[in-house]
Amino acid sequence: MPPTLLSSASAGRRLDAAQEWLLARAPAEEVLVVAASADAANDLLRRSAARVGASFGWHRATLPRLAAWLATPELVAGGLTPVGALAVEAVVARLVHRLAESDGLGRYADVAAGPGFARALARTLAEVRLAGLAASLLAERAPEVAALLEAYERELAGSGFADRAEVLSQAARSADRSSPHLLLELPTLLLDVTLATQAERAFISAIAQRAPELIATVPAGDAISQTSLESALGVRAQVLDVEPSRDPPALRRLQAHLFEEAAPESAGADEGVVIFSAPGESRECVEIARRLIAAAGQGVPFDCMAVLLRSADEYRPHLEEALSRAGIPAHFARGAVRADPGGRAFLALLRCRTEGLSARRFAEYLSLGEVPSASEQGAPPPPLAPADRWVPPDGELVPERVAEALEQGVHPAAEAPDADREEVASVAPRHWEQLLGEAAVIGGWGRWERRLSGLASKLRLDQDALDDAEGPRAAAIRRDLAGLEKLRDFALPLLDVLEALPRDASWGDWLDRLSALASRALRRPDRVLSVLAELAPMAPVGPVSIDEVVLVLRSRLLEVALPPASARYGRVFVAPAEAARGMAFDLVFVPGLAEKLFPRRVAEEPILLDEVRSTLGAGLLTNEERIARERLALRLAVGAARRQVVLSYPRLDLDQGRPRVPSFYALEALRAAEGRLPGFDELAGRAERIGDARVGWPAPREPSAAIDEAEHDLALLERLLRLEPERSVGTARFLLSANPHLGRALRFRARRWLRRWTPAD
Repeated sequence: MPPTLLSSASAGRRLDAAQEWLLARAPAEEVLVVAASADAANDLLRRSAARVGASFGWHRATLPRLAAWLATPELVAGGLTPVGALAVEAVVARLVHRLAESDGLGRYADVAAGPGFARALARTLAEVRLAGLAASLLAERAPEVAALLEAYERELAGSGFADRAEVLSQAARSADRSSPHLLLELPTLLLDVTLATQAERAFISAIAQRAPELIATVPAGDAISQTSLESALGVRAQVLDVEPSRDPPALRRLQAHLFEEAAPESAGADEGVVIFSAPGESRECVEIARRLIAAAGQGVPFDCMAVLLRSADEYRPHLEEALSRAGIPAHFARGAVRADPGGRAFLALLRCRTEGLSARRFAEYLSLGEVPSASEQGAPPPPLAPADRWVPPDGELVPERVAEALEQGVHPAAEAPDADREEVASVAPRHWEQLLGEAAVIGGWGRWERRLSGLASKLRLDQDALDDAEGPRAAAIRRDLAGLEKLRDFALPLLDVLEALPRDASWGDWLDRLSALASRALRRPDRVLSVLAELAPMAPVGPVSIDEVVLVLRSRLLEVALPPASARYGRVFVAPAEAARGMAFDLVFVPGLAEKLFPRRVAEEPILLDEVRSTLGAGLLTNEERIARERLALRLAVGAARRQVVLSYPRLDLDQGRPRVPSFYALEALRAAEGRLPGFDELAGRAERIGDARVGWPAPREPSAAIDEAEHDLALLERLLRLEPERSVGTARFLLSANPHLGRALRFRARRWLRRWTPAD
């Protein structure tokens, strides 16, 4: 049976077609569902299973996971170890360091020392390998990149590593073989899978040749994936018919005509497409939370709502705060990012070593609150065997118990009794920082010893010179001497460990030493050990300098991505727009339709320029494709809505104190939905009226629309301020008695307002 390829701008329509195909299978028939994400596969099978009843044999996977399954026998036979992005960055960082010493970087020599060069080069090399380009094809147009690619491939082969391109290649080779494989002999559904590279196209082509029946869906507007699927499957895409009574007219027109040159016939607005603005990203997220609560009050389940982002880094913290204030459960598909104090403290220690045992870096380590408890500061722990220190690598997310502890700020192993907590409090690293300043420690082990000993001698002389041996000054000196003794006992042995770190060593030696250092110096070492475990395949590679180690670890240790809840059901789905492929929701919010937020600024890739990319003809991204990706992100976001899509943008940049300009994407959306192109002034006025959010008073006009108690009180106060004095006196007295701290603050503020004396004076 020839494959079938279905295309539609509506995710709901594509999902219905996929569900019809699943429901047509026999209850015991095995099928393979390959989706764009695990959430998309879970949603489809859950909805289908609810319709068909008992069934089994439905296998689900994403494209990378399926490739890993199929490639495993080939990788084992070839003695290859698959590695993730962090290990690839480590390989490239070592490569750059070695070539820089031999002047082999060419025009990249001046920028190679930058902290982001190795990471950017790793992305470029990965893209070139996924495109199937050999170094010989690059030699004429980009000789430096060709040399780096050759060296990178030699490094991978010499170390026995397999990157993503190699895994896909091995998986395609395994699928091409005539030996039977269970997954390859099943009817297969490809649900909105992204195909952007030659390696992925070859893999899907091999799967299509083995599958007895195959159906694939693709979002309309994803020209790259559609062209790749048509080539791999050997068929043309069929456009799914739109049901006129299915969706609100404005939403249907928006999905069908977004970014089309010919606008639809002019039509009126309806509730299917709504746009509003707010003063700043934070207030925009609060307004989204308000509308989520209103929709839930109308019977829309939380797991049928989504907030799809393009500028996730700018909006994620504001959304976390707004949804938390409103008590709305949320599922952050890519995890919630938190600053990682343990990772930052560990990096501060490594920088302390690279900067000659810098006291400033050691004080930074102390300030992050990662000093072990007093009971853990005794003798150094025994060396850890690799099996004792291993924890799951970060690619598998943070262990659940560790994630809960990071969320609450408590280490799983730090559930100490009250006596031990008092002991921890007595350590007082903040006091240690003060003592370091008084001792004028600069750096170098000898200076540490001399300056700390000198401060102790000075304190004893001051103590002997006091007339009152029991006075407050004497007590303060005794406290400083006790703190200084604890600082010496803790810091000097730790500095010995740092001083003993080698300048160059293999990654295996580094992992042993750094794991022991993290276990000794951090209260919460789990996250650092997790990152180090991810580098375990790099053990035989070396020698590596400590500067390379810091460069590789830096980006992974500054922040930690807490995993989402085990299931997204019962929670609002929050994710980048691309993560919504293959999913549909009743209500979708698309924030950030403002300048430089959505669409984001498109820039040419600096290592392999577009002029070279276009001549290679291997499907490498150029600015034209990057612009198409920005448009595709909005298509995916609005296409995921079944009933309503709410667009929004911040009209002020509160950080820089200037107005924001709404994105032309917002104008294009209204043009597609209503058949006419409004001006920026008309759009701004309309969005501001609908949003009803103000800068000067962060609360709604009606107290009943508040998302929390603070907004409710502010909304109530605003109403009271407009009443006549005789009607408003005493109406907000509950604020003085509800919280003593609030009452004291209000009375203090009132004394600044009143210029006359009162009986209270």
